[in-house]
Amino acid sequence: MTKTTILIADDQPLIRDGLAAILNMEDNYTVVAKTGDGLATITQVQQHRPQLVLMDIHMPKLDGLEATRQIKLEFPDTKVLILTTFEDEEYIWEALCHGASGFLIKGVETEKILSTIQDCLDGRINYPSSIQQRLVQALHASEQHQKNSAKEVGTPTYSDQPYEDKLHFLSIQERNIVRNLKQGKSNQAIATELFLTTGTVKNYLSTIYKKLNVTNRSEAVAYLHELKEQKEEA
Repeated sequence: MTKTTILIADDQPLIRDGLAAILNMEDNYTVVAKTGDGLATITQVQQHRPQLVLMDIHMPKLDGLEATRQIKLEFPDTKVLILTTFEDEEYIWEALCHGASGFLIKGVETEKILSTIQDCLDGRINYPSSIQQRLVQALHASEQHQKNSAKEVGTPTYSDQPYEDKLHFLSIQERNIVRNLKQGKSNQAIATELFLTTGTVKNYLSTIYKKLNVTNRSEAVAYLHELKEQKEEA
């Protein structure tokens, strides 16, 4: 019988080894690689081409959400199941947008781990019941925003939107970078703070500049402070 190949990505060795032990005991699964950071995960996916990746969110060098995005772009048939201690709908929404097939909360029983993995492989998107209502609300909010945007003449720019809407269009990691940017931190300092490479930070900043309709770092900082002042005055 051909076994399903799985890669486990988690910065905690105990989690990696525990999951590997559980899965390797099953007749239909085999763990082909274990990684502790996002960049190594992408490299190992390229090498082993696993059918499923169990992906932690908070990892050094590259977070699990960005690693998921890059993996799904290069290997769209690879399933990604986010392994996390968090049940924040923002993480779930961003992971869904990047192509993840569901979330698995750390600490659940072995039977739940195995059933969630099988659901993922069978094409069923699986999320914790505790956040399903919040996810539905987020989907409705997104649909309503798209409808409202479609009613406007022309293509709206980020500079035409109120403060909250502009930040809404930033991903979680982009907002983390913006927070550090406003504090005057360098690219290296931001990279160290968020466990990223300086190259990844530069890529994020380029995207942030486009979203905020600015061209450089100083304009972005000035613009963000101006937005904050406008919000406080409102």
